[in-house]
Amino acid sequence: MQSALDQFHISIRRVRDLIAVHNSVKAQSTSALDLSDILRATLVLSVSALDYYIHEVVRLEMLEIYRGNRSEPPAFSRFQISLESMREGLNVASNIDDWLETEIRQKHSYKSFQQPENIADAIRLISDKKLW
Repeated sequence: MQSALDQFHISIRRVRDLIAVHNSVKAQSTSALDLSDILRATLVLSVSALDYYIHEVVRLEMLEIYRGNRSEPPAFSRFQISLESMREGLNVASNIDDWLETEIRQKHSYKSFQQPENIADAIRLISDKKLW
């Protein structure tokens, strides 16, 4: 999980650097130059950093729960997989961790963890603590 947090910090550092670029250019230019797109980009990058962080933390912690290294919240056991995926998982029983990681990535690949309720739904897979 530390790598997920490290990546989040790197992303936020980039956001701060982009804000510094905006401030520097703004201080050296006139109002004729519209710099608002730079600030919009920082907002998009910030949201993207949060989304990526939630994806990574949930994936890593779900694997830890599966391995028995963490307690299992109720939502974890309701994580759905297809029958096709189950068959594949049974066929690669010797390497089930990799299969499960791939399955989690696939199931979450189309989801965005940007809205509070979506973030809470993802966190429920790894914790029964109420976020909001």
